[in-house]
Amino acid sequence: MGDSEVSVENIMAAQRGVEPQTDVSVADNEAVSRFVRQLSVKLKAGLPLDKSLSALINETRNRRIQSVVWEIRKVVAKGVPLSRAMRRIRGMFDDCAINLVERGEANRKLGPMLASVADYLEHKVRLQASLRRAIARPLNALTLVLLATFVATVVLSFLAREALPMANAGQRAAISAADQIAVRVSDAVRLAWPYVGVLGLFCFIGLQLLPRLSSTRGWLDALALRLPLVGPTVHSASVAIFLRTLGIQMQAGTFMPEAMQMAARTAPNQAMRERILSTIQNIEDNRPYLEAMVADGFLHLGEVTSVQAAERRGEIGSVMLTLAGERDREAAVAAKKLTTLMDTLVVALLGLSITAVVLTLYVPVFIAH
Repeated sequence: MGDSEVSVENIMAAQRGVEPQTDVSVADNEAVSRFVRQLSVKLKAGLPLDKSLSALINETRNRRIQSVVWEIRKVVAKGVPLSRAMRRIRGMFDDCAINLVERGEANRKLGPMLASVADYLEHKVRLQASLRRAIARPLNALTLVLLATFVATVVLSFLAREALPMANAGQRAAISAADQIAVRVSDAVRLAWPYVGVLGLFCFIGLQLLPRLSSTRGWLDALALRLPLVGPTVHSASVAIFLRTLGIQMQAGTFMPEAMQMAARTAPNQAMRERILSTIQNIEDNRPYLEAMVADGFLHLGEVTSVQAAERRGEIGSVMLTLAGERDREAAVAAKKLTTLMDTLVVALLGLSITAVVLTLYVPVFIAH
């Protein structure tokens, strides 16, 4: 792997010692990539870095990004390199982007390198946004369906209990079985709804917080890769990000061992990060890198010939970016299928919930009257 390699154990130890990056919203991520793109254009046009940053402060409408640009300009004005200024902004720029900026500064090609960084960030934002649309949006809709069903059940239980008052012992024989079921269900709902509501609230808060905890994030990421339909979507998106990181780093002059380590550090899915580290370990154990990448699912067997040919031409970075584009399309198709299925399931669940509530609580009222 080379004299400058860092062992897998050191990478994992470093990751355990560093807090995960702060999550930022999709809108902020898009604004960050837009800022990098605009800065690249201004530098290519010949504007100095300080004036380019000053202009972007006035042009940026996102207040959070505006404060970030202002902070970067303040640090750069003191003679600090742009890459070090970006590193001080926690959660906005990952290691891959900062490393590319460092290389651009070293080669005096900061403008073109920032354009590559913008491409990298835009593709990563697009993939992560598609995953959120495919997974998070249907789950949010399912949450609203469950909330609506719960509210409807509680309201109808009160209506049913008022319409069908419990008869005394001498009159119970005159009440139909359907009426008795409706009354008992409504009584149970009226007793249990405060507890169910509190439990549901805690479950909702827990589901919002669990992905943010490092102790549970890895387990959730591993589970996502095993779920039907969700797994192929997450896998394709994660492999696309891995190959794009690998390709853009190698195009910038990074050797493959270091580029793979960078891809491991910046992988958004912790389970995929561990798989990348396992691949690096296999390569360190003298397994051919193409064989290791095929075995771990990062390359298809039919793509090996293309990579070998690109390696002979010294264009392996370009072919990795091309393969990343193929994975982008695979992820888009899988995300579309997942979205369609999830939307259908949510609508079907809503219909079944409404039907069950009506049949259980409301139909006996009509029968009785």
